[in-house]
Formats: sequence, C-alpha cells, structure tokens
Amino acid sequence: MPKKEFTWFIEHSELEEKYAGEYIAIVNDVVVAHGKDFKEVLKEAKKHGDEPLFHKVPIADKEQAV
Repeated sequence: MPKKEFTWFIEHSELEEKYAGEYIAIVNDVVVAHGKDFKEVLKEAKKHGDEPLFHKVPIADKEQAV
C-alpha cells in the first residue's frame, strides 16, 4: 500500500509543473523541501522529523504530449 504522501502527490498534478526537474520531499501532504541537489533536499527534509517521501519530478517532454 502506497504512503499517503505518494497518493497526495499523485492527486496534485500541478506539482509536476512547479517542481519539474527537482527533487521534492513530502511530509504529511506538504512539500517540505525541494531543489536540484538531493543532499540539500535531504538535509532540509530531516528538519521535519517524520520520514519524508522523496521523489525526482521528471521534466515534461512536450514532444510526447498528446
């Protein structure tokens, strides 16, 4: 069963455009850290105590969009 943070991310597709090409860390339905450097995102996310969900948001390929 997926973590609730993953389900929340899937339900909020606007995050894909906002954070395209970045790593994000989600805790309790909140993006607590984001950026292109995973180590920095990890460092910031650890400040939030809970076990975050990390995800690398892909850059949308406009050529593949239908």
